[in-house]
Amino acid sequence: MMELGVAPYLVNATLIGILAQRLVRTLCPHCKTQTDPPEEALWKDLVSPWRSKLPRHVYKPVGCLECRRTGYFGRTGLIELLVVSDDLRRIVADGADLSALRTQAARDGLRSLRVSGAEKIAKGVTTIDEVLRAAPPFNL
Repeated sequence: MMELGVAPYLVNATLIGILAQRLVRTLCPHCKTQTDPPEEALWKDLVSPWRSKLPRHVYKPVGCLECRRTGYFGRTGLIELLVVSDDLRRIVADGADLSALRTQAARDGLRSLRVSGAEKIAKGVTTIDEVLRAAPPFNL
């Protein structure tokens, strides 16, 4: 908003939180098949800079008549919610750069889109490919 010319004091006075979401396809419950866990390096890259336990197994799409041989049936949302804290407001007022804002957001408990996706992968809702396609990496 500040890059669009909105004064930092106006951002601080009005902003409560920021929500981002991406839709990913959900695996068909009729034909999804359990497979081996992903490589540890791929999983760490997916959830970086956070840590998340590597799931024991994940699922892959197969395809059946119910899903029209796609392996997917419906969509689900990956959600990222940033609640604006007092520390974040101070950083905005000081005119800090994007890296400082992201670092503070992570300290304040932000869960990135990819971490939200990792949870859904571990529950068998979607695939790693879907999350990587839809959610950008969180760079500090």
